[in-house]
Amino acid sequence: MTIKHFIFAFVFASLTTSAVLSAESSADVIRAVDSVRPHLVRIDTIGGHERVEGTLANEGTTTGLLYDNKGRIITSAFNFLHEPSAILIRFPDGTRKVARKVATDRNRMLTLLQVDITNDEAVKIVPTRPLTSLQIGESVIALGCSFSETEPNVAVGVLSGTGRIWGKAIQTDAAVSPSNYGGPLVDTQGKVIGILAPLSMTAGGVTAGHEFYDAGIGMAIPMDDVANIVLPKLQAGKDVESGEVGIVFPDNAIFVGEPLITDIMPDSPAAKSGLKKGDRITKLNDKPITTALSVVIAIKQSYVGDTIQVTYSRDGKEQTTTVTTAAPSEIKRPD
Repeated sequence: MTIKHFIFAFVFASLTTSAVLSAESSADVIRAVDSVRPHLVRIDTIGGHERVEGTLANEGTTTGLLYDNKGRIITSAFNFLHEPSAILIRFPDGTRKVARKVATDRNRMLTLLQVDITNDEAVKIVPTRPLTSLQIGESVIALGCSFSETEPNVAVGVLSGTGRIWGKAIQTDAAVSPSNYGGPLVDTQGKVIGILAPLSMTAGGVTAGHEFYDAGIGMAIPMDDVANIVLPKLQAGKDVESGEVGIVFPDNAIFVGEPLITDIMPDSPAAKSGLKKGDRITKLNDKPITTALSVVIAIKQSYVGDTIQVTYSRDGKEQTTTVTTAAPSEIKRPD
């Protein structure tokens, strides 16, 4: 038995429902599930590595979301950390297709798959809901299709927060685990608000965040970001990763301290731009900045090659420079 199958069996009971629902709300959930079901696909992966970053990861069944009539499928990058040799997609009507991996976003930890869709296959664009309309505390539904070929697994909870994981994710207490990573988080109207994925505040590896699967902490990438950031980048066919600039703030002051640079990594993008220790950042891309946290969030959300306009104060004078982010592996860190 692979680690995925073991986890699936272990959390099956908690994924069927996470709350006792009234008859009326149960009907809402059923309608919402039926609405999004045509876009819920089952992913079977074959072959690949058995262990990645110390975690067992073999072939198994996972979940994805058929995004549109172009055959684009969005899923969690966690489902492909073992680099499978074959990817098979099962659609709700039983049809099976071979998929190819287009690219992976290692910042928001999503993967884009592609299948061929013929002209006579009626596929609608998935109904989505903007992040700005979400209400903290409203009911949400986490969907997967790892246990059955015909019926989705459903977990009900509430929207716990937005702007999580350095501003990249929304949080829910609905049960989220490897059985529904890559599946949609939907509202009670059947509109998709995010794609479920393991994410962590403190780690950035391909397995980061999966340890929270049974802790009532579930994360999803908002559909606004999927449509406006992830898909345009991945459609080019190249993997992308988060950027870094080499600015250092005190660890104990990131969340409450002012944006006063403590140090600059040598030969980093920040150093090359002319920024120095002691500079106080006042704006990023013309947006006023008052805390170190705002700077960190902006950098964490960036990708390699992004440019950030930085306005800073030095010796009482305000100056502006442009920083182009680099890969974290290219930043020389002190011993």
